[in-house]
Amino acid sequence: MLREFFAAMRRRAAIVVIAIVALPAGALAYSLGAEKQYTATAKLLFRDPGFDQKTLGGGSALSPSADPAREAATNIGLVSLDTVADRAANVIKSRRLTANEIRDKVTVAGQGQSNVVTVQATDAAPGFAAKLANTIARQYIVFRRDADRTKINQAVALVRRNLDELTPNQRTGREGRNLREQVEELRVLAALQTGNAELVQPAAAPRSPSSPKPVRNTILALLLGIVIGIGMALLLNRLDRRLRDRDAAEALLGRPVLGVIPESSSIRADGGNALHLDGHEAEAFRALRANLRYYDIDRDIRSLLITSSAPGDGKSTVARYLAATAAAAGVRAVLVEADLRRPTLNGLFSVLRDIGLSDVLTDQAPLAAAIQQLPVSLAGAPTGKVLDVINSGAPPPNPTDLLESERMRTVLRELHARYDLVVIDSSPVTIVPDSIPILSQISGVLVVMRESKSTIVGARRLRDQLAHLGVVPLGLVMNGAEPVEDRSHYGYYTYEPASAPRATASNGSAATRREGRVRRKLERERSKTGAARN
Repeated sequence: MLREFFAAMRRRAAIVVIAIVALPAGALAYSLGAEKQYTATAKLLFRDPGFDQKTLGGGSALSPSADPAREAATNIGLVSLDTVADRAANVIKSRRLTANEIRDKVTVAGQGQSNVVTVQATDAAPGFAAKLANTIARQYIVFRRDADRTKINQAVALVRRNLDELTPNQRTGREGRNLREQVEELRVLAALQTGNAELVQPAAAPRSPSSPKPVRNTILALLLGIVIGIGMALLLNRLDRRLRDRDAAEALLGRPVLGVIPESSSIRADGGNALHLDGHEAEAFRALRANLRYYDIDRDIRSLLITSSAPGDGKSTVARYLAATAAAAGVRAVLVEADLRRPTLNGLFSVLRDIGLSDVLTDQAPLAAAIQQLPVSLAGAPTGKVLDVINSGAPPPNPTDLLESERMRTVLRELHARYDLVVIDSSPVTIVPDSIPILSQISGVLVVMRESKSTIVGARRLRDQLAHLGVVPLGLVMNGAEPVEDRSHYGYYTYEPASAPRATASNGSAATRREGRVRRKLERERSKTGAARN
């Protein structure tokens, strides 16, 4: 999982960097350009002064809630009433603010578990923010005090009605005296009302803005950018259906990677009048050829068909350089361009004549006339070796019929008799069926996948197509790969086929037999090379 994560981060590094840089930069630019806002805070203390303990008929005239939490929530709700905002709008004349505008500027909240309520007002002018917070707090006190006095005055009116209903004798008697005492007490109680709230900390004009906060906003944007960048990288990596590495290709096709060809500008610029092998690329193709020679000791690979799942994977390049590498080593090799629909040789090498495979298959030219030679150079120096090539020839109207003909089988038999290695550059099997008839006439199939281009869908389709035809490819070639070693050792590649057995203490005899087979095969190849030179 960690390996996949870091691989995704490396592939999508641009997205991650953009998110990490762009979001904080945008937040900083917005913070620096936004209008500064100042927040002033006033604090109200809610408490019962005990002035409401005078009772009427055995009950409290003004009884607070017995639940402290409920009482605190009630206080906050009362301060936030539209009536309070309306009263503040009527008091503040300088701005001509509506009640809705005042509510947008004011925030009322409790302060922990205490009986203190904070009134915060925010405005571009620090002085007005303090004025607004204090006005809201004071208008609430006035509103609550007036409401409490109104309630007491209603009680006074009730007592007076009871007093008026008494007879003259009752009015001068004990009952009348009690009612008149209650009226006086209620009047005193009304005068003492404070609204059960006190402005314990008036708001002062703030010296520093509450928003924007460039440092905080930039840090938060940076954290958000990291999360978004990583999230987008992982999402795009999950949605990306391209093959990214050799492990994924091996797991999908069930065959080992026999060669990893690095991305190279010299390969892309190949052409002219010779096959040029640069040092790094030559080493990669030598490793591929070595793996093909000794991957299966008991199997003599005399011919190879190079195919891919889609155009542009580099099958023609791999076929060309693999054949050139064998020729540079003194092997009698021939490159056959059997991709009659999209040939490449004549476009790259102007020294080649137009005559080719299609002309031979239509009996317009003998095979010997179609065989041409390209010099092979290594690291810019001629090797004295040449590679025999057969280009595609004139584009035929029926490439599948030509490759399925008896004449094509005859050509392959003649090439097998004449050469030690026949490399066939074929069309993609999953795109056109041209190369299918050839599959039964060659020693093995080599599949070329291009890193970060070949898709999982295309590779799966190629796997199923070959399985349907009963063909098991020798292995894979990962083309256009990033170097897996340290860049200071770019040219050093080590390949180890997945199915190659290792010699241990328990299989020493098997390792000895394998070494014997390798030795015998090398002797056979040396004898063939000596005979060819003679």
